[in-house]
Amino acid sequence: MLEFIYHPSFEKETAKLKRRFSFLDKALEAFKMLCEFQFNPTNPQQRIAPAKLHRVTQNDLWSIWKIELSVPNIRPNQSPRVWFAVKGSNVAFLCIATHIDNYSDNQMNQLAVGRVSDIF
Repeated sequence: MLEFIYHPSFEKETAKLKRRFSFLDKALEAFKMLCEFQFNPTNPQQRIAPAKLHRVTQNDLWSIWKIELSVPNIRPNQSPRVWFAVKGSNVAFLCIATHIDNYSDNQMNQLAVGRVSDIF
């Protein structure tokens, strides 16, 4: 079973997005259930489509991923993106953003790399 860790800034970003996307909590819970299979340390099984899941970077200790979170009633290009790190049986949620807010991929990738050191 995986352990899910939330960076404090991720929790603040999520709280802001929940005001706009009422189904965000359900989408995150569904994603966590998929993670139980996808990132299982002993028996990983692909459950997330490769087009939705992107590896940002990795080293010997952890890997950082980005996923397009599926939220009902939102166009796919507006879906929130979640950056998270995986280290063994730990999944750390690092940051979340949506293209509605016009974020930069490079800036968010750098932010995720900076935040992963706070957790691991």
